Amino acid sequence: MPCIQPATPEKVKDMKEESFIREGKGKLKVTVESGSEALETTINGSLKSVEEIAGMLGVEVKDGRIETIVDGVRVKMERGKLEMEFESGDRMKIEKA
Repeated sequence: MPCIQPATPEKVKDMKEESFIREGKGKLKVTVESGSEALETTINGSLKSVEEIAGMLGVEVKDGRIETIVDGVRVKMERGKLEMEFESGDRMKIEKA
């Protein structure tokens, strides 16, 4: 049975990984789906631009959108909405709240 456990802020706050999320104004709704379970939360911040994320992933922007597979992860993005689907079938959506 799949089990989703939310990350605690203490564990992820000082990570040095590049993020799709910019700290600051705005609210984002983050949804993680695994099997029949879903975890939804709202966080402070905003998504980086389509162009910034395309640069991070090393892909081209077409018609203001990204649709690609990077390291086995299917990535779809348009302004204000990012979706990722992993090889395991788990999905994550980040969008303006």
